[in-house]
Amino acid sequence: MNMYRSLLIVGAPGDRLLIMKVFFLILALALGSSIGRAEDWTTTDGTKYQDVHVVRVEDDAVTIIYKDGGALVYLYKLPPDLQQKFNYDPVKAKAAMELRAKSDSASAKELQAEIELSEKMKKAQEIKYSQERSATNAPSH
Repeated sequence: MNMYRSLLIVGAPGDRLLIMKVFFLILALALGSSIGRAEDWTTTDGTKYQDVHVVRVEDDAVTIIYKDGGALVYLYKLPPDLQQKFNYDPVKAKAAMELRAKSDSASAKELQAEIELSEKMKKAQEIKYSQERSATNAPSH
């Protein structure tokens, strides 16, 4: 008659309450453990990061979200225990940093070229607008 009857929790009202308590206890423990895993870090140069959650690990750095926002923290700036946690290898880190520097330099050049092109287009548009405006305001004889 009711096709959803098999999905219902069948039993005494006390049994349902117990099942719900167990469910919420498990849920609370799961949420609490994810919150409890946040760490506080202090780098070798004294920078402090509170409530750190690691987003991405690379050969030279870790990307984190922390209390005040997000950051890219270089592994060489971390204390030895954290370096070990992230399998810090100075040789791999140096190669990765060099690659990152080249990539950042190329990105900066591309951005600068886009900014210059945008400025030229804006000036050209301003000149065109000024000429059109002058043409419509010019007295006709």
